[in-house]
Amino acid sequence: MNRKVIIIGAGVAGPILALQLKKIGFAAEIFESRSEDNTKEGAFLGLTPNGLNIFKEFVDLRLLKEDYTPGSMKFFNSKGKQIAELDTAYQKQQYGVETIQIKRANLNKYARIAAKDAGIKIWYDKKFVRYHEASEQVTAYFADGTTASADIMIGCDGMFSEVRNQLFPEVFAIQYTKLISTGGYAKIPELSKPLDSIRMTFGERGFFAYSVSNHGEVWWFNNYFREQQPKPHEIEKTLKTEIQDYLANVHKNDDPLFSKIIKNSHEIIAYPIYDVPRLSHWYKGRVCLIGDAAHGISPHIGQGASLALEDTVVIAELLKSHKDYGTAFQIFQSKRQPRVEKVIKSARKVGDTKTKTNPIAAWFRDRLIGFFIGKQIQQLDWIYGWTYSK
Repeated sequence: MNRKVIIIGAGVAGPILALQLKKIGFAAEIFESRSEDNTKEGAFLGLTPNGLNIFKEFVDLRLLKEDYTPGSMKFFNSKGKQIAELDTAYQKQQYGVETIQIKRANLNKYARIAAKDAGIKIWYDKKFVRYHEASEQVTAYFADGTTASADIMIGCDGMFSEVRNQLFPEVFAIQYTKLISTGGYAKIPELSKPLDSIRMTFGERGFFAYSVSNHGEVWWFNNYFREQQPKPHEIEKTLKTEIQDYLANVHKNDDPLFSKIIKNSHEIIAYPIYDVPRLSHWYKGRVCLIGDAAHGISPHIGQGASLALEDTVVIAELLKSHKDYGTAFQIFQSKRQPRVEKVIKSARKVGDTKTKTNPIAAWFRDRLIGFFIGKQIQQLDWIYGWTYSK
């Protein structure tokens, strides 16, 4: 076929998509706005079986366990009593793999290494600014004055996608949800040995969750409600200290260990959570969006990376089956949109439960959460057991 593809973005989806396309005879090049040595991807994320089973085709999953925490969760009430458990051991038997938490930087690193080892070129310091279609080609223009041309272009450039902005300038901007996903890394003597699960406590005024990695590092996460959307300079300079002080106060009547973890964090993570407006189209002409660029999702159920990986499988299969890229893009959206919107809805429901702290809601939660988690395991099969069907 020897069709050429420009891929914008070298997170996890871009390199894996390039590898999927290489299998079917496409020549892909990846363009990433950040520099090659940029490691400022401090967040960690859960990668669930639907994503892991795609990733493992190209990357040895043992590499991900160089620095990780398990995906199992134990739930506690404000008095420290365990009220439920979500054990992921069953996933190994049912899906062949088991949810883990890993640092986003490592996930992206191994995806890029796999692409590079396969001979796929990744260009760094290439900030995409616009595109143009002419003569049966699409040309991408970058901030450094360079260009690249190909038969089609795929935008894998995430929640803040500039490809989406250029493709659909009339679409409303992404909406700040007044929640900030926050967390961090800490080293404290009391928690120096790896834990078998994430500990999530529904405290007096909010939840707090943490685990300990195989390197004895505490990984913790929380949500921070903030009415005003933080400005870029605040995120860089003052927001993390603001969050640290606020959370220490929120959890002052909870287990003293929480405040100690927060105060002794050597790195604080803060990512405002946004809603991406529902797009009526994920494509236009020779350009198509996948992953968060097309259907951004809140991080409450850890499906952003896995959904993007699913997208790579589907769009590659459709480009293989349909010589006409427009047909492939149209079928791609029709196949994927119902599923991702259902997952997005589920994520919002989970996000809502994390913010309910009034006594009556807490009383019901403590007594019913075990039942609902048991039901949840059955209900999650439609997410975790995903396979591509033609």
